[in-house]
Amino acid sequence: MEVASDGLEGINKFFEFMPEIVITDYIMPNMNGVHLTRFIRSYPQFKNVGIAILTAENESINPFWAKESGANLFLQKNLDREEIIERLKKFCERDYTIEWSIEFYKIRKEPYGELVDVLEERLRDEIITSKIFSMLQYIEDEEYLLNNFFNMSINFFEPRSIHVLLITLSEGRIYSYSRDNEKFSLEHVKEKLFEDLKRPVTPSNWKYVGNFSKDGRRLNNVKSFVLVHNGIEQGVILFEDVERENDFKKNLNVALEPLGLISKILNVFSDFKIKVEFDSLTKVYNKQFIISKLNELLKMHRRQKLPLSIAMIDIDDFKKINDTYGHIKGDEVLKQFSKLIKEGLRESDYLGRYGGEEFLVIFPATSCFDAKKVIERILDKVNMYNWKEELGIEKVTFSAGVCCDLSKTAHGLINMADEKLYRAKKNGKNQVVGGE
Repeated sequence: MEVASDGLEGINKFFEFMPEIVITDYIMPNMNGVHLTRFIRSYPQFKNVGIAILTAENESINPFWAKESGANLFLQKNLDREEIIERLKKFCERDYTIEWSIEFYKIRKEPYGELVDVLEERLRDEIITSKIFSMLQYIEDEEYLLNNFFNMSINFFEPRSIHVLLITLSEGRIYSYSRDNEKFSLEHVKEKLFEDLKRPVTPSNWKYVGNFSKDGRRLNNVKSFVLVHNGIEQGVILFEDVERENDFKKNLNVALEPLGLISKILNVFSDFKIKVEFDSLTKVYNKQFIISKLNELLKMHRRQKLPLSIAMIDIDDFKKINDTYGHIKGDEVLKQFSKLIKEGLRESDYLGRYGGEEFLVIFPATSCFDAKKVIERILDKVNMYNWKEELGIEKVTFSAGVCCDLSKTAHGLINMADEKLYRAKKNGKNQVVGGE
């Protein structure tokens, strides 16, 4: 047991002794018991330390502070002595712990010399937390939010690179940022990100943002931190070659809890977006979203006087596939078919399931001629795919109509592409009409 005569000494004794239980007066020189409790609780490692605050009869504590201080027990000294002892004994018998780590133990080596040192640290911690939470204004643009975090990290402790994994059952997202736009080995980055996860999940889809290549470099001198909220893993963040080691340890200790909450919010928002915007079977955009996107792009392209093309694609004789092989096999065909289309498109293009076996493709800043060439290449790809070996289907083909009349409304443009699609069907199927 260690005893301190005031709040400041109490904090220094706490970091020196690392007790699992703290019993403190409310009124003390330099710092009162509530402030001492709040300071201890500001470290995530001390969230399970037991803290009791004793108050005199004439000392009143604001109910809000009493609730929010983080203390486990408040006791007034004017109670019967035996009752105080009994309640403290029960308090001490509970299971209190410190989450030990070697890295954390190195953080607090020097004692606080004055109260101003404590206040300065609290101010720094509040600024870091506030800065992190301010990034929530970019919740709709996850990539931009994480890029902001990377820039903030550069100012604090100058890492060579940062790599982030955010993961749910619906989607896993990996982001890599570096000061010099270096190329990374995606396989190695992914392996390092998964290393410390205790309960990794397997997402349905993956998204990768960063400069990745097969001959990209491997990571060196990496510090890995699992992002957790309410005991559930939300992702991982890796820092490579941190230059300001001591600043890094101090600041990240404060940042991990708010980062865990932000990662949870980003994951929830990502799952919500997938449900709202994507077709659950094919994992391409749904009809509502693709029409909304077409309306948006039409207005922008008219204003900027840029070309825009669309294509309506329909699988030939799909009813016959369902009737011959069954609807489960038909669903497998739709999934593979949409995958083949996506593989043939650029990142800037949009693919949506318009209904049944019909798909709508939007080609921003693309002429009808170029759009037709892309669809014809995809048609060749679908014809060359070994449907028999992969899915047990004899053959899958499609017909498509391409158009680019910006004077039309979104539905007018779709109807026009549909007319050309109908002509392709009438002309014998397995062909593209329009785009001349």
